[in-house]
Amino acid sequence: ASAAKIAQTHHGAEWRAPIPHRIGRPAAGDRMSPSRLDHPSMDVMSPHVTVIVPARNEERFLERCVRGLLNGFPRDRVELFVVDGDSDDGTRAVAERLAAELPSVRVLDNPARLQAPGFNAAMREADPRSRYLIRCDAHADYPPGFLARTVEVAERTGADLVAFSDDVRSEGCFQAAVAFAQSTPVGVGDARYRLGGHTGWVDHGKHGCFRRAAVEAAGGYDESFSHNEDSELSLRLRRDGGRVWLDEEVVVGYHPRASPIALARQYWYYGRGRAATCLKHRIAPEPRQLAPPALTLWHAALLVGATHRRSLLAFPAAYLAALAAIGATGAARKRNPCLLLTPVALATMHHAWGAGFLDGVVSRFVGFRRGGGL
Repeated sequence: ASAAKIAQTHHGAEWRAPIPHRIGRPAAGDRMSPSRLDHPSMDVMSPHVTVIVPARNEERFLERCVRGLLNGFPRDRVELFVVDGDSDDGTRAVAERLAAELPSVRVLDNPARLQAPGFNAAMREADPRSRYLIRCDAHADYPPGFLARTVEVAERTGADLVAFSDDVRSEGCFQAAVAFAQSTPVGVGDARYRLGGHTGWVDHGKHGCFRRAAVEAAGGYDESFSHNEDSELSLRLRRDGGRVWLDEEVVVGYHPRASPIALARQYWYYGRGRAATCLKHRIAPEPRQLAPPALTLWHAALLVGATHRRSLLAFPAAYLAALAAIGATGAARKRNPCLLLTPVALATMHHAWGAGFLDGVVSRFVGFRRGGGL
């Protein structure tokens, strides 16, 4: 049923969803730009929502994030938690200033620093009236009307999680190459929230808008996960009968890593997180997820001289040639010479993810042996 037809009892009074308003789709290359939005108007009968923004050392971005999220949504129907992960810059001061100015904003402590325990802490503190819990990143851009659009999609689809799509943005040359790499299947597999152009049911997404009853029933995030916690929670939601919806028009501005070292660190942890998910739930990695560890092992063997057969050098040569072709094609099509750095970005992503995955598996094996688990 459409959101306009949904009605139910909420704290003793009939609640009726507003007639949905759609955000107009912007032109290519300018997705969700504030100047191109048709703002949805959410009336006083909109459901109450809790927005959760875990933040650590986000002094530069926090205020823009909070004001962008609250823009276009009735202030008496939303609360926003800034969950400070023991920041050592000015993040806490910015959060407290915003809380003093905006009645919707509250500040919570997150001594564990990780996003998973930060979300769970805010979930426990959330207003009993809240129907949805919306997890957002401080280091992201949210256009006016974002919350209204997200809630409208959740009401219309009945999804237990509405996942956000990425609008990847860049400033420097290497960042542009990473942005391009993260928009190709060679870089991100079938991660549709990054590939774009998809609306429909998916297996998992990059956090988003949770139906509160569903995420509470699932127990929230697994607080032992530092990365891949979104996919792991999506897996548990689906095993409980929940559904995940990805909407290409619910888009956030995402800023990729700006240096090879930062990118390698990020993907190392991504790989470890995927290994932890597979081991926890006793599921086999998909074939595409086995490619980076295999690639990493092969190239490591060549580097340490484990094999001297010249025929085995053909594969690395073909691999590098393929990456170079992707970069050259992108640079020509986008008319951006910075994309010639795409092979560096892709190789970094593949090998760091593969090494992280292998490290996660080996670490778990060593832990079991030390604990007598094997």
